Formats: sequence, structure tokens, C-alpha cells
Amino acid sequence: MSYSTKKRSMILEYLKEHSDNDVSVKEIEESLNKHSGECINVSTIYRYLDKLAIEGMVLKHTSENGKQSTFQYVQENAQCHNHLHMKCSKCGRIYHIDCGFMDELKEHIYRHHHFTIECKTSMLYGICEHCKNE
Repeated sequence: MSYSTKKRSMILEYLKEHSDNDVSVKEIEESLNKHSGECINVSTIYRYLDKLAIEGMVLKHTSENGKQSTFQYVQENAQCHNHLHMKCSKCGRIYHIDCGFMDELKEHIYRHHHFTIECKTSMLYGICEHCKNE
């Protein structure tokens, strides 16, 4: 049984507003507690994010150092489970790689290296054009 609460709505709205970035539980907690006047418990955030991840509404990423999970809202009708992502190491913005070349790359890796890429958990790191030009 799924139900909506004010706190869940606030968490989901925060995720939607930050859909170009992955966010940590700590970032969500600090922002919502600071701006909402409500105290949102960390365990509430974790439970709801896990539920959203199971439902496919958020992607769960493991940070570069493997010590922290971050979450990204998946836009409706987005194909995030079917394409790779790039993350700017400087500003944290996430870019979707939704082009034919990536399909060729996945096919090459499978055919020649016998390895299947799981797109929903795959992230390439680098510096975006905006940060590079700063």
C-alpha cells in the first residue's frame, strides 16, 4: 500500500527540483529542515528513497569513492535505465548520453568483451563544457 504524506511530497519535490544533479540524503535533510520549518528524519528520507528506487522513480548512484549513495529523480518518460550518464566532477551536474553511439559502444563491449553494461548504474566522470571554460 502506497500513501502520500507531506514529508514524502516535500522529498519528491526536492528531487524533482534537483533532477539535473544527484543528491545525498544529507543534502535533502539539511535543505528541507532549513527551508520547511519541519523536522524530517534521516530514516524517513532513506526509506522513501529506497521505495522510489524500487519503483524506478529515482536512480541510486554510488559515489566515486564508494562510500556514499546519491539519488537522482528520473523524469517521466525518461529512458535513464536505457542510456549512460556523465557527471561533471566540478559542478555535479548529470548529463544523459542518449545517442546511437552509446548503443554501438554497449554492443561492442558485449560482443568483444562479453560484458553487459547496466546503464542505470553507469556513470562517466569528467568536466563539463561550462566548468572547463570557467
